[in-house]
Amino acid sequence: MSQETPQEIFSVAIFQPLPGHEEASLLTMQALIAALSAGQYSRDLLYRDAKSSGEYVLLRYWKSEAARRAALEDPEVLRCWAKLAHEIRTVKIYETLEDALSR
Repeated sequence: MSQETPQEIFSVAIFQPLPGHEEASLLTMQALIAALSAGQYSRDLLYRDAKSSGEYVLLRYWKSEAARRAALEDPEVLRCWAKLAHEIRTVKIYETLEDALSR
């Protein structure tokens, strides 16, 4: 009997820091990424649009659906998300992206 390896889940979030909150939002995002990594929930990459310094793209690779659910109960992760709610404006979130060519 073979056990399936949990499938990574790819998510993308596009956001803009609220006026006067760019530095604080980046520090909070850094803390969030560290908390998610420490909990082994995901691996994250954060990019800034080179032509529009006010927009950021966060690429997140959740380890699995179970890891994503567990992150929703982690107090440090929840604290960071709550703080970000006052520091950024979310432009768009893609919760679960799948490879369009490998069906």
